[in-house]
Amino acid sequence: MKKLGTFLLLGALVGIGGLSTVSTPVKAQIKTNFTNITDQNDFFYNKFTNIAYHPKNSKKNAYIWNDTHTKKLYNLKSYPNYTWFKVASGTYKGSRNWVQVTNSPDSKRGWVYKSNLTKGYNSKGYQITSKRYGKYSGGYYHVPTGKKNIYLWDWTHTKKRLNIKSYTNQTFSRRHSVIMTHNGTKHWYYYVGIQTKKQTVYGYVRSDQVKVGKTTDHSGQDVLFPEVFVGTKDYVQYINQGKYQKLAREMVKLFPNTPVDLGLSRIAAYNYATNDTWEEDAPEAIETTGYKDIVPFESVSTYLMAHKTQTNTQKLAGIEKLLDKAGYTKAKRAKLSGYKLGIYIINNVKGGKITESGELLKGNWYGLVIGKTE
Repeated sequence: MKKLGTFLLLGALVGIGGLSTVSTPVKAQIKTNFTNITDQNDFFYNKFTNIAYHPKNSKKNAYIWNDTHTKKLYNLKSYPNYTWFKVASGTYKGSRNWVQVTNSPDSKRGWVYKSNLTKGYNSKGYQITSKRYGKYSGGYYHVPTGKKNIYLWDWTHTKKRLNIKSYTNQTFSRRHSVIMTHNGTKHWYYYVGIQTKKQTVYGYVRSDQVKVGKTTDHSGQDVLFPEVFVGTKDYVQYINQGKYQKLAREMVKLFPNTPVDLGLSRIAAYNYATNDTWEEDAPEAIETTGYKDIVPFESVSTYLMAHKTQTNTQKLAGIEKLLDKAGYTKAKRAKLSGYKLGIYIINNVKGGKITESGELLKGNWYGLVIGKTE
């Protein structure tokens, strides 16, 4: 099930990227004119308080230099709202008053004369005063339905990367969490990714503006995989409304008195289906606890995979013949009592298969069973 994590979030979930541990990076051998360098690893272990600094004078030129002290990389006054974090100390031309600093995302790093800094977090703007992984990453979240604007911000909370109020049909996960402090108030923010038509946009959203759990809104989603759904209700809604669920809708009609069940549909997908969406290992079979008298129509699944380019009309005719042959004629299907239907269909849809490089290909996945609840 190598691709399940990716497929689970396609269009609805963005792959879980939470890290349980943060390891100190190994420094490559670099040319430097600083000596007596002592690394301080607090930043890489997300211990910010003891190593936080800000400019002593935000209007005065004060430069951050490269490792050879031959190039001015940044001027502190150009970043008046930044908090800088100490990652090393060193000596330059006999002065031990030099520290290597970085910003919160570790995208700007260099050496600065320590006297140009004041210890502590910057009092201006929004400051990331704590960053957490482990239990503060992962999990499922979604945007609640409403008209209120909800923004993904950059790490300085000065640029709105995306208004996500309309992305209620996606489930996403935290990559990490931070505490942002502003004017004495503190709020947790989650770093998440939202899939737009063009790309995945990442940013920080305030934790109390999103809801815990998977979304039940699947409007506009072309391909969703079995683990995305919360329950039978939203799965049936997806079948009834999905642009590429036409074959599934017609197959459901073949069992007029047998309601669709999400749990049984997962069993159909993972235990009795045919599919060509997996680049390597096929999905592992799942437990059938809670169900009995399962009747898998594997001949139907095999037929559909072998004739995946046929029209839906041709496929339905073939399905009915196979159901008749299995003893489940139209009359018998109409009289079925106490059974539920398990069905999962990806019918020659682009995006049903994703290569390792992210290329979207046509994919197929056909599963059909009936069964009873215990």
